[in-house]
Amino acid sequence: MSENRGRREMDTSNPGVADSNRRSFAVPLACCLIALALLSSGAILEWAFFPAGTIVGTTRRAALLGLFRFLLLAGGIFLLLKRPRVTLVELSAFAVVTLACAVAAAILLQVAYVPPTLASGWKSSVAPAEQNQLGFRGRRFDYKPSDYVIVLLGDSQVEATALPFDAMPERLLERHLGSANIKIFSVGTGGYGQDQQLLALQEYFATYRANLVVLWETPENDVWNNVFRTHMHNQNTKPTFWIDESGKLYGPTESLLQPLANSRVVVANLWQLAFALPWQDRRWERHLPTAYAPLDQYTGTVRSEWQERWETNLGRMRDENLATEKSHLAVMLTPRSPRMQYGLDLTRALLQRIRELVTANGAAFIVIQADDHTIAADKDGVYVLNGKYYRVSQRQYTSNWDYVNAGFDARVIPVTVPDWRVGPEDGHLNMPATDQVMSDLAEWLRPKIREIEASRPVPH
Repeated sequence: MSENRGRREMDTSNPGVADSNRRSFAVPLACCLIALALLSSGAILEWAFFPAGTIVGTTRRAALLGLFRFLLLAGGIFLLLKRPRVTLVELSAFAVVTLACAVAAAILLQVAYVPPTLASGWKSSVAPAEQNQLGFRGRRFDYKPSDYVIVLLGDSQVEATALPFDAMPERLLERHLGSANIKIFSVGTGGYGQDQQLLALQEYFATYRANLVVLWETPENDVWNNVFRTHMHNQNTKPTFWIDESGKLYGPTESLLQPLANSRVVVANLWQLAFALPWQDRRWERHLPTAYAPLDQYTGTVRSEWQERWETNLGRMRDENLATEKSHLAVMLTPRSPRMQYGLDLTRALLQRIRELVTANGAAFIVIQADDHTIAADKDGVYVLNGKYYRVSQRQYTSNWDYVNAGFDARVIPVTVPDWRVGPEDGHLNMPATDQVMSDLAEWLRPKIREIEASRPVPH
């Protein structure tokens, strides 16, 4: 007995023998790595944390995630097959070294790295020489007390970056109106819905005046621009409004250009950029009503244009997220989904708030659209895209916008120029089409301006 006790004492005094008696965590660690590799798919991450389209379908993010998952899986399989001794001491040492490296990296980032600034919303990115005082593309706000001032409020159609500066809609409309006493200025930039238009107009009226505000709607964009916290192409967080079940308008979530992810701690800032803000966007989507439900099967005639565009990514078709209705195509879908109904009610509420702002500042308010026949009766039908079937209707499209604009002084101006697009992948109006629309708008505005001015009370 004393001999056995002595042998155990000799064994424990030998480091190699003592190490062999410790439990190995190779198998549990392998299982954790393999499970993490399986659970970190793009689809699962988008379901749990990130907005749809953040990872799946991207090039760099999906590739980096794939490499990360491959390394995790390879490490797990290695540990499972080879089963090297991985003791608690080794795991603790690895954790200490990892923590020390993380702290050192955090200190290095804090000293040597300035993270990108991020603000809620955006303004124009054109050269400063082409910006007005509010940071939008257009002539500077310069008018006399006797001038009749018109504000063109809108998005990329108003900004018109594909057109020369002197051929912007504001300049073309001013020429067609043909009066030296009429001054027209632009407020708005690409990607704006009525939410950012409202905030930009508030900023305008804080310093400047107007006699008339013309809001240029973009039917394929505006509803989803208003509904979501981010844009389709750049995932920029923006000020967003919302409505309750009674239609009462709330918001915005932030002011225009309010700083986001602006912690003084660089690591915290990067965490916000990488995880907190995308999760915020995902959480916002989850509170929206149910989106359009496509058909899983359809036996009738099917149109394949959407699928063909998807295959070549024509016009950035793969950015169109029909599952959430963050898509230029969503307003064409029939029947109207609960989410589309919410978006229409929200857009209408924002238009009402804009009209109230305009009226409170002593101006008149009208709404226009340029009908480029993107959706027409001959395009009605069922479209297939990635195994799902979507019913499209011009009647539904028209009904949606008639609902939004009911009670507003609104006009749809047909685009009569046959070749109206900037390019095959750019659906903005080119210069001939813009000139035609502004010419027709001027014809409509001349009597409107006289009518508006005649209805104004005479100052005492």
